[in-house]
Amino acid sequence: MRIYLHEIKETDSEYTATEADAWVAKTISALDENPDSIPGSTESLRPSALKTVAPPRPTQVEFNLRNVDEVIVVSGDISTSLQLLCSRCAAPFIFPVQDHFTALYCKDKEMAGISYLDKNLNPRGQNKGHARHAHDFNQTAGTETSADLEITYIAEEYLDLPVVLTEQVQLRIPFQPLCKEECKGICANCGADLNVGRCACAKITGKNPFASLKSLKIPSTTTKNS
Repeated sequence: MRIYLHEIKETDSEYTATEADAWVAKTISALDENPDSIPGSTESLRPSALKTVAPPRPTQVEFNLRNVDEVIVVSGDISTSLQLLCSRCAAPFIFPVQDHFTALYCKDKEMAGISYLDKNLNPRGQNKGHARHAHDFNQTAGTETSADLEITYIAEEYLDLPVVLTEQVQLRIPFQPLCKEECKGICANCGADLNVGRCACAKITGKNPFASLKSLKIPSTTTKNS
């Protein structure tokens, strides 16, 4: 869904979308993680009817857009969930995403901190994208400060809401997602899920080629003084 920049005024414009909107459902499902993304997984070889697929999830996204000093301020709320893979046991689990967000966009390269050459081939764009009035963009539900917000440069004449939604959801995905804090992971030897139960690896004594050396006795030698 595209919102053209000339349609965004100084007064607030609000847009609400749910999982019933095709672009929302497509955006969220594209962020899901599936077992076939694991190296060596045979999930892709399974019939489509047997593949692990994330269930439909309620999703609601609220956007508030306004133009402030040539900066497009986009704020809103996200309520959805993703299917992620646990970083310890690789099992899929549902991760809820519910948060408020604020993002800034503009078409001015220098304001956005984009490096470029002017007509005299002089480098421009040195403000590193920090908003001039970021402290004025705070929402009642947000906690952003001028040090937190940066301006994103957009080359098009429109704002792509699926891209905004993707960026904001990705920012809320943990670097190492866990299905639960006490997840025991998998056995490094046989790959069994230790959350289900202990594997038999601890009971199996591997054959040690040096085991016979344990019973070897080295005769002691006595040094005689001459």
